[in-house]
Amino acid sequence: MLDDPWTRQDAERHVATRVARTDLDGEDGALAVVVEHDGTPVGDVTLWFTDRDRRVAEIGWVLDPEHGGCGLASEAVAAVLHVAFARYGLHRVTAQTDARNTASAALAARVGVHREAHFRQDWWSKGRWTDTLVFAVLATDPLPGRG
Repeated sequence: MLDDPWTRQDAERHVATRVARTDLDGEDGALAVVVEHDGTPVGDVTLWFTDRDRRVAEIGWVLDPEHGGCGLASEAVAAVLHVAFARYGLHRVTAQTDARNTASAALAARVGVHREAHFRQDWWSKGRWTDTLVFAVLATDPLPGRG
């Protein structure tokens, strides 16, 4: 994670911001989806425009590690990608992750998002240089469940 663990106040502030992100074509140019397990929020998936005119967006996700490995994040990311292309007519969706985050890299591959780049020591995080992996998927790429 890029950030230190959130306090309750941090979480309340971030949730308040994300609650308004209900329509990619809306004013914020962002869509946030809460991932729940048994009615409890355990993560989120966010999609936001990086180039609205050319229909290019970035997707990001976070999941409580205690709920990893049961398909919740994969299901949520796949659903948001489906909405990105089917409802919003996007051309391309990108994702970036710290190269040490092997779970996120594996999730991207599972949902059909292709690794395009590995930038070495390009991000200063928590007192050290880290690598970034860049992924992308096009509207014309086959996705699981889409063909």
